[in-house]
Amino acid sequence: MSRNMNTKKALDVVILYSSGHLGSAMIMNKLLNTPEINIVGVVKAEPFDLSFQGRSMIKNHLKKVGWKFAWLLLWQRCIQVLGYLITLVLPFLRKRLKPAWKIASDNNIPVLYCKNINDKASLDFISNGKPDLLVSAYFSQILKKEVISLPKLGVINLHPGWLPTYKGAMAYFWVLKNNSDKGGVTVHWIDEGIDTGEILARRSFLLPQNATQEIVLMYTAVIGARLLKRIVRRLISGQSPKLTQADNDDEDNYYPMPNEQDFEAYFERRRYFRIRDLFGLLVFKKYRE
Repeated sequence: MSRNMNTKKALDVVILYSSGHLGSAMIMNKLLNTPEINIVGVVKAEPFDLSFQGRSMIKNHLKKVGWKFAWLLLWQRCIQVLGYLITLVLPFLRKRLKPAWKIASDNNIPVLYCKNINDKASLDFISNGKPDLLVSAYFSQILKKEVISLPKLGVINLHPGWLPTYKGAMAYFWVLKNNSDKGGVTVHWIDEGIDTGEILARRSFLLPQNATQEIVLMYTAVIGARLLKRIVRRLISGQSPKLTQADNDDEDNYYPMPNEQDFEAYFERRRYFRIRDLFGLLVFKKYRE
């Protein structure tokens, strides 16, 4: 498949978005006003499937991660909702962090709420948008071949970790649990593996003292959005989108979803998030540029 698009001024893009995920919200906010990107649809992965099978999966997941972490995630979600509401009420914050539903509503962008990105409804929704590109913004589901083959150019993933060293789930958690002094973000083509597609760009960054996973996540969104914009501009101009060369000396590690013991070990040393992290996003320029 040719990955050059030098006859267009903007690419038609479908965003793959995880409902309630701060990183997904930040990426969509940052790409919305990018002239080279025309968002033609949003596929939102719903966090809860209340069918019998879905409830069973949720129960097993909670057993794995532990109830302490589950309650922490619920509290974090409540704080994020409060932050979104504040942006809607206070005019001077209104353009700083909108939830996806608000962006879509304001700009007449179609939205699909999906339980399975690979089902017929999702395939039909994406096909109807005739996208040049799919952008996975912290999307929580695995894409199969049928979805990957739909866009003209392919599917690009923003991964919140340095690949291939931090493949898998919640790289922004593992980099802190491992006491690394640097975090990373990688933009790559999606293939049928997990975080195995061709790397287009990577950036590392120093981790602030007493960093939380939410701070790391925000850094990856800010840096990742910049990389995405550069890659899209190169695609439109007909250049190779690749901005960096992979280092063959990098460790190749896969990290699963953390379990209860992993979280307990993490909590002994660090906070998972702080309320001021989110409100700092609304105020401080470094998280928005």
